[in-house]
Amino acid sequence: MRTWLAKFRTSLALDSSVPRREKLTRAQNRRDDITHEEDSLLALDQRLRTTRPTTPVPAALHASLMRSVRAAAESQERQRAPGILRWLPAPALALLVACGLWWSLNRSPQDSPSLTFAATALEQGHEIAQKSPEVVLAPLAQEMDNLNRDFQNAVAFLAASMP
Repeated sequence: MRTWLAKFRTSLALDSSVPRREKLTRAQNRRDDITHEEDSLLALDQRLRTTRPTTPVPAALHASLMRSVRAAAESQERQRAPGILRWLPAPALALLVACGLWWSLNRSPQDSPSLTFAATALEQGHEIAQKSPEVVLAPLAQEMDNLNRDFQNAVAFLAASMP
């Protein structure tokens, strides 16, 4: 683990623009294998910087790489959009429920005429129960009065015709 860390520090120092001796501070009790790794990395870095590639770079390489990068970016965007659509209904439903609860709890009683309608219906039901016998039986009572009057007239006629 210690050598990995030392190799990483050496690699970072080689990648930076700061000169090597300022970036890589050597401790007094440094192990030889770490020093050897550092020296081999320095030699490799110098060889890679000084030599030029012998094979020419294909002309279509840049265009191919850029197509691949764009395709990867588009696929990530396509994968990201369904993720948004996947979690979006949950907050929308929670917001709808919260708005419904707020609306139902903050309504004033004047806005809710259902209780007044119920009371009115009960009062009208009581009035109907009181007035319905009169209304239903009124024609029959009138017919009964007519029969009684006819009967009284018949009795009076018979009483008058008898000597």
